[in-house]
Amino acid sequence: WWYKPECMINELNINSVITTPGHDEVLPINALTTQKPYTMKGYAYSGGGRKVTRVEVTLDGGETWQVC
Repeated sequence: WWYKPECMINELNINSVITTPGHDEVLPINALTTQKPYTMKGYAYSGGGRKVTRVEVTLDGGETWQVC
């Protein structure tokens, strides 16, 4: 559906949503969990028919950012 012209969202600021982990979901960080990758899910769109070229995430309130 997202590629159909009647459904396209154009000329907006970049927007994104994280769908996993869910809102208020707490992920334990310990020696066991840090050894396994965690898959975050979501989507981003830029509007104007332009591609999203990069997505970053922060786990420390914006001090550092990681490219996804």
